[in-house]
Amino acid sequence: MAELSRRKFVALSGAAAAGLAVAGTTGAGAAPGTPAAAPSAALSQTGTIADAQHVVILMQENRSFDHYFGMLRGVRGFADRSAIQIAGGYSVFNQPNGLGRQYPWQFSLTKPAGGADPERLAQCNGDLAHGWSDQHTAWNGGKLDSWVLAKGNARTLGYLTRQDIPFHYALAENWTVCDAYFCSVLSATGPNRTYHWSGQIDPDGKAGGPAYDGGDEKGLRWQTYAEALENAGVSWKVYQNAADNYGDNALAYFTQFSGAPAGSPLAVKGMGSVPKATGRTPDDIVAAIRADVLNGTLPQVSWIVPNQEVSEHPYATPADGAHFVHNVIDALNANPDVFNSTVLFLNYDENDGFFDHVPPPAAPAGTPGEFYSGKNIGLGFRVPMIAISPWTRGGWVDSEVFDHTSVLRFMEAWTAALGTPAKCVNISDWRRRICGDLTSMFDFANPVYGLPALPDTSQTIGLSACGPLPNPAPVNNQLPVQESGTRPARALPYQPNANLDHLEFGSAGAIKVWIRMENAGAAAVKSAHFAAYANAYRGGGPWQYTVDPGGNTSDFFNCGTGFGGGPYDLSVVGPNRFLRRFKGDATKAGKNAAVTASYAVEPGTGRLAVYFKLANTGTTPLTFTIASNNYRTDGPWTYQVPAGGSVTDFFNAVAYTGGWYDFTVTVDADTTWSQRFTGHLETGTASVSG
Repeated sequence: MAELSRRKFVALSGAAAAGLAVAGTTGAGAAPGTPAAAPSAALSQTGTIADAQHVVILMQENRSFDHYFGMLRGVRGFADRSAIQIAGGYSVFNQPNGLGRQYPWQFSLTKPAGGADPERLAQCNGDLAHGWSDQHTAWNGGKLDSWVLAKGNARTLGYLTRQDIPFHYALAENWTVCDAYFCSVLSATGPNRTYHWSGQIDPDGKAGGPAYDGGDEKGLRWQTYAEALENAGVSWKVYQNAADNYGDNALAYFTQFSGAPAGSPLAVKGMGSVPKATGRTPDDIVAAIRADVLNGTLPQVSWIVPNQEVSEHPYATPADGAHFVHNVIDALNANPDVFNSTVLFLNYDENDGFFDHVPPPAAPAGTPGEFYSGKNIGLGFRVPMIAISPWTRGGWVDSEVFDHTSVLRFMEAWTAALGTPAKCVNISDWRRRICGDLTSMFDFANPVYGLPALPDTSQTIGLSACGPLPNPAPVNNQLPVQESGTRPARALPYQPNANLDHLEFGSAGAIKVWIRMENAGAAAVKSAHFAAYANAYRGGGPWQYTVDPGGNTSDFFNCGTGFGGGPYDLSVVGPNRFLRRFKGDATKAGKNAAVTASYAVEPGTGRLAVYFKLANTGTTPLTFTIASNNYRTDGPWTYQVPAGGSVTDFFNAVAYTGGWYDFTVTVDADTTWSQRFTGHLETGTASVSG
């Protein structure tokens, strides 16, 4: 359509395009941003989280991470080397589609029936099924192999590119994006927003729940985080047009708000409405924010609830959403001191029906607060999250595991630092162990003040332009080629490791493969999630594990009688592209080969390295080979290990490959046997994405 071709998409260039934007950087043809300036003396400059004076939360609708950012350079997208394998030996990206198969496909390459403009289809994607039942079907216990079946349409695999959503990419290039931020529930908007505002869905039905499916969230009675702020004396407000909020103000699900007396704090702050402006776009919300910024009355915590047209809920377009987000940023910058002391969180409530390839961490069976009707509540699928603030500038990626409760926990940490602690009492113990509090996204000691140049977003589209449209269908079927390059990466608070510990031979042909998982090292201050997958020879799984800092756990997997008769092919995955894959046949010579991977300091340097101990428990010599799959171009390395002996060697990944490693170990005596070791060494300091 003509209006799309006229849109003024301005690409960032130079340092900004490289994710190293500095205040005042201007791409060619871009409208100038606010140049960097010395911070006002009124700004707190302690170098801590207490320097943030305002937290603004803008939750948009229904987009998965792969759908928006699978093509973005330097994040865990379509080039993921540690992607799981699904039934039949296929990559998770190669999904079943009826009698055929389908990779993710680009909406704007579509040639649908009816003559619809493919460029329009990049904006008008249309929503898909995304309730409790079909989200769990797509998840399939963690196998992630039923997306098209669950959503009823290959449109689930559609994705957008930098050219389609340049403003969103510009936000990621200038600030910090998360590539392990998951929604909270394998379900719809309502339950995820309930988590976002209160930390749970009450699965046991003690206070009006369980609010587990879209449309059932009403009459809830437990404490919301807004009430925790109110009780702590922290100022807060919801910015919304109450007559046109798309049902997205989750406070309205709670009786204490829906029944709040007129004039009460809960009614005024939580259920009030900004004055309605004329015209199609929701300038009323932006105008109210701008007025409070200029009047010095912006509260400490603000939740923004847009209307449908700018919510990015299909058929609402990313272009209209970008314009709204841009206007919110400009409104906060109406007083640069406010923008320079504000954290703006831009996140998305759930994935709609759009595909994402990273299995969400899931609680082990029986975990309190994490199951409803025998099914895992979450975590849900990945969604975008970008933190816009002076302390997140530079095009960083943070790969720590987060969910919607992480926003509440950031405010817990922040209000505690301000001396007015407000705690969310509903977040489960498991979720607190697994999910971070978002503080790792920030470098409070080194703010970059000012607003960088951003693409123009003035050419909006509108809901009426998006329907009805022919249902698009893919015209290409190959793995998308993600943008090349890396980006600076925040330090992570765990150090996952896993090894095939030993084979156990029992009576009547029983054979068990024992795998040991651990989370150990100086960086391990947060619990790590693992999942084990059976790639072939047997069914079941994946199996879920949570390992606390400094801890370990072991489990066995049958591969003998009734489970393949000796062959095994098992994977263990964890955070930040962590992968182990163990293949072999317990009846062949490889049963005498053992590899133990560990992390230790390289002699004479003080730098962490990956160590491999190669052991031979048999009666004849073995030749081991270690080959680098990625990151290094040298090798392979061979080792002669005598019967009953062992050899140890190390690889200095921190010094040469940014901490990343990816090795496969084989033995000469058994071609069925191999072990792959992939991951990242954490040093407690910033790194680079893999």
